[in-house]
Amino acid sequence: MTLPIIVEDFLQLVTTPSHSYKERAMANYLKDRLTDMGLEVHEDEAGAQTGGECGNLIARWPGDPDIEPVLFSAHMDRVSNPGSIVPVVSESEDRITSDGKTILGADDASGLAAILDGIRRVEAEGARHGDVELALTIAEEVGLQGSRRLDYTKIRSKICYVLDSSGPVGTLVNQAPTQRTVKIAVHGKSAHAGMCPEDGVNAIRLASWAMTSLKGGRLSPITTSNFGIIHGGSATNIVCDLVKLEAEARSHDEGELTAYCQEIEKAFGRLTELGGRAELSWSEEYRAFNVPESELVFRVAFKALSGMGREIKVVRGGGGLDANHFNERGIKSLGLSIGYEFVHTTRETQPISELVAAGEAVAALIKAVAAGV
Repeated sequence: MTLPIIVEDFLQLVTTPSHSYKERAMANYLKDRLTDMGLEVHEDEAGAQTGGECGNLIARWPGDPDIEPVLFSAHMDRVSNPGSIVPVVSESEDRITSDGKTILGADDASGLAAILDGIRRVEAEGARHGDVELALTIAEEVGLQGSRRLDYTKIRSKICYVLDSSGPVGTLVNQAPTQRTVKIAVHGKSAHAGMCPEDGVNAIRLASWAMTSLKGGRLSPITTSNFGIIHGGSATNIVCDLVKLEAEARSHDEGELTAYCQEIEKAFGRLTELGGRAELSWSEEYRAFNVPESELVFRVAFKALSGMGREIKVVRGGGGLDANHFNERGIKSLGLSIGYEFVHTTRETQPISELVAAGEAVAALIKAVAAGV
């Protein structure tokens, strides 16, 4: 069977090894492809800053200097998975899956493939275009670490489309939350659990008391929290004296987020009343954004996607994406859905028709910028 070029690209990308901080093989492949396509490619220092194998790739396809540049972004890493990915293509069912033993890696090989395809389409048409810039990032899946450290001095664009969202092509993500994470060490007192348990203070019970005194999960329509990691104890005959926890909270509202973080501080602070204590260490992974529909980045997207006959849907995202950091840096950025489903699972699926549409969308966006809105 003859597959669309974008599908061939996708299959190559998902079978190229890539994990967070271990994107060298993927970066080398993309460097070669982009250079062959006539793009200038630069690798920044994000890898050296994180201890990773490579940095972010920043590329430029030169165009008419009188046309505003536009930035497209996708990430090179994928979530950890056992073994090699074996993609299975079913044209009759309009989908690509893995063999069921691993993830597929459409997140974010689909975004990478769509960017390559969009540039190829514009080139083949000989269509007028301005500079097209690319930011292909590392370590997105572990807290947007690549875009946090991107060399923004190499970027001229003021608008950006991040191809990294589920849902049909035509879906635009214009909001994403702030995420804060906290590492907590709960200290109790060790003792022999059989001979003198009354001399001990069980850190597991302390941590449990603090956690259960807090609300969790969906706190409001725009705020969530989760205690996701807990380690503690060494033996059943020792009263546990140390428990380590990691938790996160996300919100589209800074006030709600701060109030909940203060509740966590208060709950674990009260452990002194029970004979223990807690140490908390906070970090902010990324900051919320909310791009209004009056912005140029929206007007270009509306023109391009409606011209394709796509139904346009504007949604609020519940997770972070590289657009968080781009927006914080003053680059008005939207998430662009590219059709994949059930990401991060062995049921991950990429509809072929949506993948093709994603490539068409990148081409349409480049041409819409050139046409002006």
